[in-house]
Amino acid sequence: MSSYLEARFPHIIGRLEHAWGNPCAFNEVFNDLIFDKRGGRSGWPEEAWAELDWLNQVHRLVCQKKDAPEPDEPIDDDIKWVS
Repeated sequence: MSSYLEARFPHIIGRLEHAWGNPCAFNEVFNDLIFDKRGGRSGWPEEAWAELDWLNQVHRLVCQKKDAPEPDEPIDDDIKWVS
């Protein structure tokens, strides 16, 4: 049994497979899939979006560098916050 993406959007699976394991490349492909650069797109069907989101989460868990900062953390350790 194939997934919704495999059945309806096999070219998308190919793009994601090609980038799998490379956090920068995967994020680039994922962002390209979720942000409309052409204009006028109606978005992904709910089933496709659920699978894309799941794949993104799995990729982050499996392939993210352990020492990479979280997206919300400052990259520069010299930044000091004044309270």
